[in-house]
Parts: sequence; structure tokens; C-alpha cells
Amino acid sequence: MVGRQVEVDAVERGWDMYLHTLDQYLTHFPGQFALVVFAARAAGGAEPAWEVLERGLGLSGKVVQGDRVRLTPEGFAPIEGVADYVAPGFLGVRTGDGLYRFILSQGDTVVVGHHIFADKIDPRKVEQAWQDWLTKIFL
Repeated sequence: MVGRQVEVDAVERGWDMYLHTLDQYLTHFPGQFALVVFAARAAGGAEPAWEVLERGLGLSGKVVQGDRVRLTPEGFAPIEGVADYVAPGFLGVRTGDGLYRFILSQGDTVVVGHHIFADKIDPRKVEQAWQDWLTKIFL
């Protein structure tokens, strides 16, 4: 029963972001097909995982929903967009060709979700690049 409760808690905690992501898709990318990639890594370490994530994304200072942001994760071209969802342990960024989702999940696991609305992208390569990036920042 404990495992089931953890799953229920995770769904309840992420529900608002999920619904918001659906709204962003319907508003900004109607009728388009998204390639979705996912990467996750247990953070561990002495430093709070969210601080490591923010630093790895090149963020300094507080991000407020609606802010223009520029993410600079090593190994990726700069990502410029709007912080479309901000809550404790959650950051959503919408660009012209994607929705980026960064989540601090149960047990200090950091999750990256990327909905790509661009042509000629290999989702396996993008997913591996995010996984490699998470591994590097959470050594």
C-alpha cells in the first residue's frame, strides 16, 4: 500500500502542471504532433537538488511565471522562452517549438520532460542528451 500511496501523491502533486501543459499545447500548438522525451536522475548529494538544477540551467535569481527566460544547459543551444509554469519544484518553459518541463519528484529525483514541435529532430538523441546532462550535473 505504501508504493500505491507514493504514486497517488505524485499524481496529485503534478496534476496542475499536467493540466497546464495540456492548456499550453491546445493554445500554442493546436493540431501539431509532439515528440515527447523524458529523462530522470536521482539527485542525491549535499546540495539541494533544485539549486543544482537551476544552476545547471543557467538561472540566477527567482523566476516568476510570465518571465522571459534564457536557459543555457551545457551541451544544448540556448533555450529562450517564457516561464509558463512556476511552482515549488516545478518549472515550465514554452518556446516557439517546444514545451520544457523540469520537475523535482519524489525522493529528490529530477525529471526533464520535453515536448518537441520541431521538424527533423531525433527524439532518441534529444532524450539521451537530456539524460547525459542530468548525469553530469548530479554526479
